[in-house]
Amino acid sequence: MFTALDPTRSPARSGRGFTLIEVVVGLAILSLMSGAIYAIVAGAVSSTLTLELTQAEDRRVEAFLHRTREALADLPATATLQLKLLENDPLRQEFVISNVPAAFIWGPHPQWEKPIITVAPRRWEDDQKPPLSSAVLRGQVEVPSVRFALSFSVPDFFRTTPEGEPLPDSPVKSPQGNEGLRPDARGRFWMDVLPEIDRVEWRFYDPQRKIWIDQAPPGQPPLVELKLFLPGRTTPIREVFSTR
Repeated sequence: MFTALDPTRSPARSGRGFTLIEVVVGLAILSLMSGAIYAIVAGAVSSTLTLELTQAEDRRVEAFLHRTREALADLPATATLQLKLLENDPLRQEFVISNVPAAFIWGPHPQWEKPIITVAPRRWEDDQKPPLSSAVLRGQVEVPSVRFALSFSVPDFFRTTPEGEPLPDSPVKSPQGNEGLRPDARGRFWMDVLPEIDRVEWRFYDPQRKIWIDQAPPGQPPLVELKLFLPGRTTPIREVFSTR
């Protein structure tokens, strides 16, 4: 049996070409897919970097708190703690730990020869470029005009011979401040503990007056309070250390 053909229908073609509209629509779909893939990959890379920076910040903070807790636990009889007030607004202090040889130990020696450890916030110099914090990368805070690092200084950072030459075992070996470090106005070298902070507050508990104070001469307070303010975090990290 034969089927009648419809003369109004064009014969079927196996290799029909694309029209201009189909090409444009195809390119538009390809562009949208490419943009979506790029956004997904860029977001994943940014999230991974932010997570790594946040975890690094947390590890540094935990290490600093652990070292501070060890330094202040069971102070020797000759040890003293001191709070020096540098500025009131914003509050800037120097926390000085004396005669605790193993506090914040650094370098090849098991203890400091001159155990005078000073912990303080330090302004970044104009020619230094600190790494962006996770808060900046997340867009939570803008890059501040003045940035601080929490640092500590020990006289042993720069050991010298009687002639003034640096000894080979000095963690810092150049009076000109190579290895990225420079002495301050008092000739002290500093090592960063936390590369970026908003501010840090120390207070001693005065058992006689039963109050917390932010400036104190050398002594042995029973309790030391620390408040650490980090960029992008709404609440400070607060720790209270016992010295007895």
